Amino acid sequence: MTINVAHRGDSGDCPENTLAAFRSALALGVDMIELDVWWTADQALAVTHDPTVDRCTNGVGVLEQMTWQEIRSLDAGAWQGQEFAGEPVPSLGEALDTIGPPTQINMHLKTCSDDPAFERQVYEEIIRAGARERALLVHDFWPSLQRLRDLDGALEPCLLPRGETSDWREYISDSLSRGLRVLQPGRDMMSAEFCEAVREHGLQANVFYADTEEDMRQYIAWGIGGILTNFPTRLRAVLEAL
Repeated sequence: MTINVAHRGDSGDCPENTLAAFRSALALGVDMIELDVWWTADQALAVTHDPTVDRCTNGVGVLEQMTWQEIRSLDAGAWQGQEFAGEPVPSLGEALDTIGPPTQINMHLKTCSDDPAFERQVYEEIIRAGARERALLVHDFWPSLQRLRDLDGALEPCLLPRGETSDWREYISDSLSRGLRVLQPGRDMMSAEFCEAVREHGLQANVFYADTEEDMRQYIAWGIGGILTNFPTRLRAVLEAL
């Protein structure tokens, strides 16, 4: 069965990566919620997607050069509708506390740092929230995932495809060589052959992304394990119709 992964929460109907978007996705009964995590200038863990705050808040600036207090003072909701005015950028802790079991958490780590304190802090938040068994840790920066795995071998890391490669055979081979069990391919990798190879190797793959019913049905027919979508309500309807 294909799982419903709410990309940045219920981001088609709510401001992405906010508690409002996460609560809306939870109300829909999604299987997994995807969110993005950055380290701020004063080493707080902020949940937002872009390297700047320009697009999704009423502020301007490079996120990693801003303090948590500066980021927290911004409005991250009004851009998508006045009913969301005042929604703040959440901390990772707030997000984890909001997304309770049994919902899985797809944590896309965005900061690339040589300082292992970033991974240690992420891990401590996961443990504090009791989310260790539900967390998928996603990054395109292997040293970060390796440090997390060194902290706790039971964590589930997922390395994104490297560079601009669309060679799914290389992606599967690379993940297997690192002992990874979960893939998160882009749409350019999707095919019946890819999905069959994933199953043959005993792996799980969640595609980024599908927003149209046509794409959702196609990926489900191919046997994809999960679909990241900005419209989890739409995907739920497609899955229920099967």
